[in-house]
Amino acid sequence: MSERNTKTQLMMETMQLTVGKKFDHDIPDEGMSIVLVNGAPLLTFNFSVTKKHIDCFLNGSASFGLFNENDTLFFLFKIDKFLDWSDLAFTIHLAGDEKVEDNEGYLPFHLVLVESKTSIIKGLRVVTVSPAFRALLSRITRQQANEKFDTITYYKKIGAAYKAYPSASDMLKKALIIEKGGVTLPK
Repeated sequence: MSERNTKTQLMMETMQLTVGKKFDHDIPDEGMSIVLVNGAPLLTFNFSVTKKHIDCFLNGSASFGLFNENDTLFFLFKIDKFLDWSDLAFTIHLAGDEKVEDNEGYLPFHLVLVESKTSIIKGLRVVTVSPAFRALLSRITRQQANEKFDTITYYKKIGAAYKAYPSASDMLKKALIIEKGGVTLPK
């Protein structure tokens, strides 16, 4: 790992993340999670990793998308040579006081790679998406915030979405937006 990457730090109001330090936040074993921190997505990958995985995480082209089915939002994402298209459901109702502002600026996605056996951070990246992506995410999460929330109903809607769209590649076909490195991909 290069000196630049070993000294990389991602600082936010509520947390500080440093390559080589322990990730002391809840995350599923051998899984992924997405939360908002200061209005920006923090996407964490908790995997068993090799040096090659770390290099691909740090250097692979990242793409993102949004899929919304029956008022249930899914983040879609991939990192070339590290992770094929994947998805995570998201609701603003489980994000505390967080919100995504539509300020017409690029939206940073903070990406964190954690070694699952040790909980040590192995890589940090920030990849932006366009103002159009930000505006769409802001609009969807504002709509979510204005609706009544029921946890059981939410998880039933997630199950129904997975029944209709069993894979991220199925969701991609109906994605509201797909971007690579802040550039909207052609349809």
